[in-house]
Formats: sequence, structure tokens, C-alpha cells
Amino acid sequence: MGKGAGCGASTEAEEPPTQWAKKTYNAPAPAAVAEKPKEEAVKPIKEAPAPAPAAVEVKETPAPAPAVEEAKKVQAPSRATKILSWLGATPEPGLPVAEALNTHFPGSLPGIAVLKRTTAVLKSKYDMDGDNTIYGQSICPDEINNEKGDLADIMKEYWGEVFPMGGIGGAPYVGKTGFGAFSHHVPDDGHVFIMFGPHVGISESGEVGKYHRIGQATESGACGAILAAYAQCCSGDSFDFDMDDMQQSYLRSAIAPRCEECKSAANPIAAVTHAAYDSIKDKMMRIVNTKFGTGKLVILGGIQINMPAPYEDHFMPKFFQVMQEGEEPVDLLSELVFV
Repeated sequence: MGKGAGCGASTEAEEPPTQWAKKTYNAPAPAAVAEKPKEEAVKPIKEAPAPAPAAVEVKETPAPAPAVEEAKKVQAPSRATKILSWLGATPEPGLPVAEALNTHFPGSLPGIAVLKRTTAVLKSKYDMDGDNTIYGQSICPDEINNEKGDLADIMKEYWGEVFPMGGIGGAPYVGKTGFGAFSHHVPDDGHVFIMFGPHVGISESGEVGKYHRIGQATESGACGAILAAYAQCCSGDSFDFDMDDMQQSYLRSAIAPRCEECKSAANPIAAVTHAAYDSIKDKMMRIVNTKFGTGKLVILGGIQINMPAPYEDHFMPKFFQVMQEGEEPVDLLSELVFV
């Protein structure tokens, strides 16, 4: 989305932008291939079976791993991409930023689409709304995640208020005590909804980890804290836990075991962002519980992608589950697949 807006708080709910620039896209004609066997049609992904009955230690439905070589092949854009690019919410196929987005963060959706789809599903299935549900989020406090109209902002506007759980990098540093305090604010017989995840920028030229901030002449790093932790782990230097820099100390400890894996990846910055997500998800599932009452605990996890203007910031859903005391978790990730 455009980044001209500041990050000041709003006291009145605003409707998400409805007028996007109309764009056209001419799909490339398929290249003729002589005497090549026909490829089998891609079969739809089957929905994963219900996770194990543990309340919080559950396996998520795996997001499809980026197939780099396949992504490099010329493919006709999906119906979703055509619609979203026509609306100006996502970049047109073939642009460097679109290639980076679809290769390293497949299945990403504009923030407004995530809001509309998640709230529609939760309302229709569980009658959850701003009157009976409290909302918490564990995201990096970077101002580019909190601009007017970004996912965090429109989520807060829909649900009515927000309990901040995260610090730099997006990890839920409030811990078990913070979640306990938050969950005790739930309305009688009400529900808890949490969104979490790290963030990463993609520049207009398609560079992962870069973002052009308003007022700056050049691009800078996003997420700066995760990039710094990765650089520190790669340096080979020893870092003690610093009580005056606890959040960065945590990020280093989370990324260090995956450092060599990320270094050897096709895109180390994309890889370390996914590694950070894994650590943040594990921490989130350790601190939450369903003992606050009879209501539902809904958790939405993924990666926020800060996009260059004029595109909407995106979100790659990787986890979407409903939990309740005494019940098996329900996996809703397939509800966010739009092809």
C-alpha cells in the first residue's frame, strides 16, 4: 500500500481503501515445445488431517516450500493474482518484486484480504466478532508495520482494541504471565484471537530484506533486528545474554542454530525470516493456554511482507488454528488459500 500515511493511532474506524489503480496484464503466450510429453495437471493440495489433540503443542499444516526452479519457469498467473494485480493490491506477474514475493513467500495475500477472509470465517463458523472477542498481536513494533491501513491497524479497527504482545522481531516477549493477564480480560464466554509473526521488506527491484522508508534517500533493512541477529550469528563472535538488550539476545539465540542452513539457502534473508517465524511460533505455543474459559483461542501466524508503493503490504499465512479446552484443535489454514 502507499506509504505516505504516518503511523499515528486512529480513534475512528476507517473503511479499507476501495479504489485501487486499475492495471492490465497480458499473459504471455505459451512457448511451443516440440515432441515434449504432456505434463500432468497439477493436483489440488489435499487438506491436512486434523492435528493431534494436544491443546497447544500441535503441528501446523505445512506451507508449501518455495520450489525455486519451478518458480523460475514461465507460468500463467493464477486467477487470484490476476484479480489482485488488476485491483493494484499486488504487483503484476513478471515484475522483480512479484517474482521475489511469489518465490520466497508463496500464498501471500494483501492485508485487506487477510482481514476480510479471517473475520468472515470466524464469524460464520464460531460467531466471533468485536463484541465477544479480545485481540492480541505479537509483531515487530517497527513503524512500517503499524501505518494506517496496514494489517495490524485494520485488525485493531475491526476487533476494537489490541493487547500488544511482541517486541523487536515479533516474538511474544510478554511470556506466560503476559498471556495470562491478557486472557483474563476476555468477555464472559468470549474468545481470544492472536496474530503473530516476523516481517520482511521487499524492494521494488525484488531485493528481500530491503524497504524504502518515507523520508529516507536510500533503502534500509527490514526487519533490522532479525538482519542484525543473523549478521551477529554469522560473524563467529561470542555474545553473552545482555539484560539491557534482552530481545536482541533472544533473537540471536533463536537464529544461531539455523545460521549455517540459512547461509547455504538460495536467498539467506528469506531463509532467516522463515527460521525466525519457526522460533516465534514455538514460543507462542509455549506461552498460550485454553484455560481462560469456555471460549475459543484462535491463532493466526505468518510472515508480514512490507511492499513498495503503491502495493498493499502482504501477509503469508502459515498457521491458522482454533483451540478450545477439552477439544481437538481445528486447522483452518486451507480457508486462506486463494488460487
